[in-house]
Amino acid sequence: MYGRYEVPFEYSDETIKLSITEDGDFFRYTRQMTGEEAVQKTLLTTASAVVAVNPIEPVNLPKKVTHYLEIEFTPVLIEPEGIKIIYLLFPIEIGVIVFGNKKMEAVDIFSFCPQKYSLYGPSGGGVITKYYATDIYSAPPESNRYCTGVLRLEIQNKTLEWANISRTVLDGYNMRIYFGPYVSMLARMKILTPTTAETEFTRNPAASDFQKAIEIYHTLNIPSISRTFLMEWGY
Repeated sequence: MYGRYEVPFEYSDETIKLSITEDGDFFRYTRQMTGEEAVQKTLLTTASAVVAVNPIEPVNLPKKVTHYLEIEFTPVLIEPEGIKIIYLLFPIEIGVIVFGNKKMEAVDIFSFCPQKYSLYGPSGGGVITKYYATDIYSAPPESNRYCTGVLRLEIQNKTLEWANISRTVLDGYNMRIYFGPYVSMLARMKILTPTTAETEFTRNPAASDFQKAIEIYHTLNIPSISRTFLMEWGY
């Protein structure tokens, strides 16, 4: 399903059917998922338009109320000044992105995964997050390319004490998503104090095996957005 298509196009498998078909002077976008009502939209574009279907930042569904992703995992202890890599799963959202007249628009966003929100931090000042719980892995685990991706998380303990870690919070504005044999993201988490940590995304070193996804939040090009997120309410 992932890839680029010329308009009109059609894709189908046992779980979903996507299409953009001509309807007079218009184009009709249709998504039909097994067991759900069809989603349809009318597009006023030309046959020169291009469609990209790929994983996007998993913080859009069911509603755009946050751009933070919180992943909770089995607690791990990391030694003072230690650097270790773990692998986690994260939920996937899929975007149908149309390029017309050199501009892009996500005409549809959907997911095969259940959606859940949480609150990171105190009720009076924390942040709403898209929430996902996962086991931890020492190598990239098997995953469903349409439901779960693999996060390679490098943990750096900058303190002189052991650190107990059971979650990471990532900012959707800085996500870099790749797809190939599986969907992947790479991030770094620096333990700064016994209660604070800093997270940021890094580039995929295995670029030859993966394609970079077109991300929705990256297109905003907001220069004031920080490339890191400070986890100030524990980890």
